[in-house]
Amino acid sequence: MDYNLTDLKKKNVINVLDGRDLGKITDLIISYPDGKIKSIIVPGKKTCFFPSAELIISFCCIERIGDDTILVKLCKNPHEKLLEEEE
Repeated sequence: MDYNLTDLKKKNVINVLDGRDLGKITDLIISYPDGKIKSIIVPGKKTCFFPSAELIISFCCIERIGDDTILVKLCKNPHEKLLEEEE
C-alpha cells in the first residue's frame, strides 16, 4: 500500500513496548539518491518552560502502519537493546 506524507501526518505514532502515544509525524528523513525513507520524526516530550526536542525514529523500528496509527518498537532507555535475536 502506498502512503503520502499528508496521510502519514494524520496517524498517531504509538510505542508498542509501553503503549505511549508519541504524537504525529512532523517530518521524514529520506536517503538520496535512493529515495527511501530512513527515519520518521515526531515531537518529543513537551515541558512548560523548554521547547521539546524531536524524536527521530529509524524506519526499521516501525512494526506496522495501520488505518489510524503507526506502531513502533522503541526501548524506554535508548541504550537498552531490543531482543530481536530471540524472537
